[in-house]
Amino acid sequence: METYGISPLAFWCAYAASNLVAMVLIWTAKKHPGFTKSAFFVIFIGAAAANTYIAIDSPWAYQDYADTAIPLYKQFILGAFEAIITPMILLIALAQLLIAVSMLFKGQFLITGCWAGIIFGISIAPLGLYAAFPATLLMAVALFVLQKNNGVEAKKKKPSKLSRIAAHALK
Repeated sequence: METYGISPLAFWCAYAASNLVAMVLIWTAKKHPGFTKSAFFVIFIGAAAANTYIAIDSPWAYQDYADTAIPLYKQFILGAFEAIITPMILLIALAQLLIAVSMLFKGQFLITGCWAGIIFGISIAPLGLYAAFPATLLMAVALFVLQKNNGVEAKKKKPSKLSRIAAHALK
C-alpha cells in the first residue's frame, strides 16, 4: 500500500487520530456545539486548501485513492475521472469551503452545510483507508447531531414553571 510517501507509522497514526477526532466530534456535537462547529470549520477549510493545492500542483495523486477504494469507485478513478481530475477536485474544494463557511452561521445555512458535509462524508467513505474509513461516516454522524442541535445555544429556554413561581413569589 503506497501511502503518499509517508512512513507506515505516520500513516497509521494519522488514520487513528482521524477516527479518534471523529468520535470526539460526535460527543461534542451535543455537549459543545460551538466547539464542534469550530472543529468542522478547521477540518473543511483545511481540506479545501489541501485539495486546491494538490489539484493544481499534482492532480495525478488522486489516482492513488483507487488502491483502497471499492471496485466501482476504483473503476471511476482509473477511468473517466482521469480526464477531469483538476476541475472535479476544485469543485469539491469549493464545496468544502462552503461547508466550512456554513459552520460560522446558525439556522438554515448551518443546517444546509451540515447536510452537505453528511453527503460528502458518506460519498468519500467508499475510498476506504485513504479516506480514513470509517472516520468520514463518524463525522457524518457528528454533523447530523450538530444540525439536530442547531440553535440550542441561541434559543433562550423558557424558565421552568417552578422557577417562574419562585421568581413571582420573590417579587
